[in-house]
Amino acid sequence: MVYSRLPFPMMRGDQMTVAHLLSFLAARGHSVDLYTLAVDGDLTGEQSSWLQRNCRTVRIYEQSWAAKLLGLVLGILSLLPLQVSIFRNTKLRRELAASVAAGEYDVVYCYYPRTAPAVPRSIRSTPSTVSFLALQLSQTLNTKRMARNERSGLKRMVYRLETVLMSRYESRVWKDFDKTVLIGPADVEAVREQCRVHGQPEIDNWIYGAHGTDTDKFVQAEQKDVVPGRVIFSGSMLYPPNVQAVLWFVENVWPAVRAAHPDAAFVIQGRDPAASILELDGRDGIWVTGTVPDVGVLIRSAQVCVNPMLAAGGMQNKLIEYMASGKAVVASSIANEGIRAPREALIVEDEPEAFATAVIRLLEEPATATDLGTSARDYVLANWTWEKHFLDLEDEFHGALSAKKRPLGVSNHAD
Repeated sequence: MVYSRLPFPMMRGDQMTVAHLLSFLAARGHSVDLYTLAVDGDLTGEQSSWLQRNCRTVRIYEQSWAAKLLGLVLGILSLLPLQVSIFRNTKLRRELAASVAAGEYDVVYCYYPRTAPAVPRSIRSTPSTVSFLALQLSQTLNTKRMARNERSGLKRMVYRLETVLMSRYESRVWKDFDKTVLIGPADVEAVREQCRVHGQPEIDNWIYGAHGTDTDKFVQAEQKDVVPGRVIFSGSMLYPPNVQAVLWFVENVWPAVRAAHPDAAFVIQGRDPAASILELDGRDGIWVTGTVPDVGVLIRSAQVCVNPMLAAGGMQNKLIEYMASGKAVVASSIANEGIRAPREALIVEDEPEAFATAVIRLLEEPATATDLGTSARDYVLANWTWEKHFLDLEDEFHGALSAKKRPLGVSNHAD
């Protein structure tokens, strides 16, 4: 497992996915070596012990600001995306290559494109090892949307530059791996488009590989838990797409909801709120919580949950957490892109007036909200548990190995 940041604290969707995948693989009897950078957090003693229990070895590489700056300079010269450049780590790359050359691994699994350059391309011609790139979402699509909705001129320029660099990178990087993992059709099509734009063959080694949610932690709320008139958005409030989504909702939807329900409250739950989010606290029935011990508690207290994403791709953890909690949800089509929930389980609206109307209706019709929430949880239990997706991924590991070891000329398809 090759990763670009520490799996703890599990505050981001990718951290939760990597930690749960490590736990799953260990429980299934696989031996896992984790190669990761000392970025975005410090491990507690308990977290270090957890990693040691679930991994054969844990290799953590320092990534200083000087190293990030050097990587950025070298990356710009080679036209690499900024988010790939700053995670360049020569020691990780060298030690991983040595272990691969020694035949230590059946599978090399790289999570996110940031550390893709660390994985030896030679694996493609190695019959005993397969390489997987968990691209997950199209970063080109993601940064393009972020640029479109960014208010800061400087940040918008950076996102546009990153979109150009990532477009070029995504059109090629998949060719260095045996399999590329993407969450849904929108991401597959976005990468295909980049291939066409840059004159590359269209990606043909993709598999679907999403992630799930903890249905024991996110449980259906009891009626006594619900606070009438409470609307909630939950997510990291330092993450630009979440900030954009909340500001859009507050400016374009919330005034209509408050006009219809003056006592309604909008709770913005999530760690490290940006300054623009903190400014909303206490205004027009808005409560900005900051970091909370258990996000599930406040989610269960909501009468309605919202996810009005304007940017970001792949899948939305917050959305399946809402749904696993049996909540009535109003979301944008972008938010539902990766999860593809049916209309029986989720209301999808993109225009401000329609979004507001849906929220107001759910506040006024508790029975409708309850039915929607029940269907939402049923959908998550059937489609979005961790185990389901990881068992599918494990099958892909075995299938890729079997196909690669098959003698040349033998069909990959059953007769």
